[in-house]
Amino acid sequence: MHVQTTTTTSPESVVEVARAVAAEVDGRGEEIERARTLPADLVARFRDTGLFSMALPAVFGGLECPPLTVVEVIEEMSRADPSAGWTLLIGQGAGFLAWLEPAAAADLVAVHPRPIVASSMAPAGRGEETGDGYRLSGRWPFTSGCAHSDLLMAGFVATRDGVPVTTAQGAPAQRMAFVPAGETDIVDTWRVAGLRGTGSHDVVVRGTVVPRELTADPFFEQAKQPGPLYGASMFSFLMTMMAGFPLGVARRALDEFHAAAHARTRQPAGTSMAEEPVTQAAILRCESAVRAARALVVDAIGLVTEAVASGNGAPPPVRARLAGAVVHAMTTAREVVETAFHSCGARSLYAGHPLQRCFRDVHAASQHVAFGQEAVKRLGRIELGLPTPTFLV
Repeated sequence: MHVQTTTTTSPESVVEVARAVAAEVDGRGEEIERARTLPADLVARFRDTGLFSMALPAVFGGLECPPLTVVEVIEEMSRADPSAGWTLLIGQGAGFLAWLEPAAAADLVAVHPRPIVASSMAPAGRGEETGDGYRLSGRWPFTSGCAHSDLLMAGFVATRDGVPVTTAQGAPAQRMAFVPAGETDIVDTWRVAGLRGTGSHDVVVRGTVVPRELTADPFFEQAKQPGPLYGASMFSFLMTMMAGFPLGVARRALDEFHAAAHARTRQPAGTSMAEEPVTQAAILRCESAVRAARALVVDAIGLVTEAVASGNGAPPPVRARLAGAVVHAMTTAREVVETAFHSCGARSLYAGHPLQRCFRDVHAASQHVAFGQEAVKRLGRIELGLPTPTFLV
C-alpha cells in the first residue's frame, strides 16, 4: 500500500528547503527556550515542508532521504538553533516504522499521514500479554517533542501473568510499541540546564492495549524495508539521525568565534582579537577539528551505505565505525564549543548570546545514552576484536 505525501519537497531539494527554514529559526532561540518546546508555527513549517518526514519510508509517503542528506539537514538546523535541531532529529522517529510489518505500518500512516513520532527506547514500560497484543503501562522520561507528536514509540518489557517473558538467552524480552498520542499523558517535567526548547517531558501510558502488529523488536529484528537508512541496524539508523547535531552546534560556535574575533578589540593596544596569535591558533585548531570530524562521519556513512548495498548487510565493525565517528563528533563539538565560549570572554555568559546556548545544549545532548561510557566501551571492544554484544551497534 502506498500513501502519498502532499509536500512538494523532494529528497533532492530538502537541503535547500532546510536552509530556508533554518534562516527563519535563527534568532528565535530565546523564544524557543521560553516556550520549552518548538513553537507551533515552526512545528507546522517542519511538518509542511516534509522535514519531519526525511526518514519515513517512501512507501509510506515519506522522503526517505539518503543518510548524508539527513545529516546535512540536521546540521543546518542545529547550526540555527540547537533545540530546533535536536527536535528535528528526534522527530525522525517515523523511520522506525520500517521495522513494522508493512501492512500494519501502512494502516497506521493512513490514520496519521506523515506522522511525527516521539520515541523513548528505554524499556520503562511493561506490556502484559493479551490474546492479540499487549496491555501497556509505563512512564517514559526525556521524550523530546512529545507535545506535538502524533505517535509515541515506547520501549517495554513483555510480561505474562505479571512475570517478565525471557528470551532464549534468559534476558527479559523487550519490544517497542507504537501508541497514538491521544492515548498518552504528558507530565510537565522539562525544566533543565540545556536543550530547554525540546519539550522532553515524561510521557505516561496507563493500560492501553497495543495490537501485536504495532510492536516490533528493532534491536534483534531486521527492518522490513530495504535501503541504506534501515538496512544496517536500528543503532546505525539512530546514530545517522544524531550525526548532524554536534557538527551543526560546533559550526555555530565557530561562527560566533569568527565574528567576535573581528569585532572585539583588546585594550589598551586597540588590536582586534583576530590579530592575536592565541586566537589564530585556537581558530585553526577548532576549524581543523570540526572539518576532520565531519569527514570521518561522511566516510563512515559511506562504508555503511556500501555494505548495505552489497546485499549482505553491514557487519558490526562497519557499524561500529559509524557509531564511533558520531561519538567522536560529539566529543569534538564539546571541545570546540568550550574553546569558543572561553575565548570570547564574559559576554558569552549573557542569556541572549548564542554561545552560552551552544555550551549548555551540547553538554546536555552528550548525556544521551548513545554517547555514554557503556556505548564507548562496546565500540572499543569491537575495535579490539573482543567478544561484544552487537545488538546496540
